[in-house]
Amino acid sequence: TIFELFQIEPLASASIGQVHKATLKVIHGDDPGQFTCLPVVVKVQRPNIHTIIETDLAALDVVTGWLERYRPLRKHVNLKSLLREFSQSVHLEMDYLNEGRNAETFAKNFKNNPQVLVPAVYWQSTTLRVLTLQDVLAIKITAYPAIEAAVINRAEVANVLLDTYLKEIFEDQFFHADPHPGNLFVLPRPAVEGDGTDSADPPWRLVFVDFGMAGRITDNLFTGMREMLIAVGIQDARRLVKAYQNMGVLLPGADMELMERATSKMF
Repeated sequence: TIFELFQIEPLASASIGQVHKATLKVIHGDDPGQFTCLPVVVKVQRPNIHTIIETDLAALDVVTGWLERYRPLRKHVNLKSLLREFSQSVHLEMDYLNEGRNAETFAKNFKNNPQVLVPAVYWQSTTLRVLTLQDVLAIKITAYPAIEAAVINRAEVANVLLDTYLKEIFEDQFFHADPHPGNLFVLPRPAVEGDGTDSADPPWRLVFVDFGMAGRITDNLFTGMREMLIAVGIQDARRLVKAYQNMGVLLPGADMELMERATSKMF
């Protein structure tokens, strides 16, 4: 009743869910026989995945308890904090409503940048475990021959991607936290007369998908990262280690002097 067509074979597959191509019915008015078809991709969670993940996390909690008894490891790694952060990320990634909200936040942040595209979320067919998105057929960012065949400069793609992340972190303080090649695409503009695009539009767009993992930069982290960049720029090892400390990423017993000596070797 929701989809006119639904491709059973998945387009892509991962541990939590898989993606299918489909055609969404958009009904006009009260007549279910009057509708428009939209090409979409539908992300569907695997059956019983919540139970499986909770079992795995419980097992990891037991193993973490064992590892914490080993003092040399406990001294250098806060295992409980790592597991807690990992668990929070996994639970958020299983919430497709959260993923849809993240995608819309990202799209809003880049609404004035014609070079960046985020597929639209179709909320009428999205739930906690099913996510329906605009189908954007594009070139995988590591498909170099295809990018070059589309007469797109790879160096320009890299520059736009870097500028995008600098904006995400240092202006928006909200970033796409899963930037592997399967989540980044390049979309050439159709070279067809009357395609509805303006001649001033960019010849290609950078496409971001999968916002199951997104991060927010807190104010103290933001300040620390700014200090970190300045320290790297002026090659000041002490200032760089101090920035790590201000960001709260070091354990209380960290050897600051040793870290400073090690850091100075990078410059």
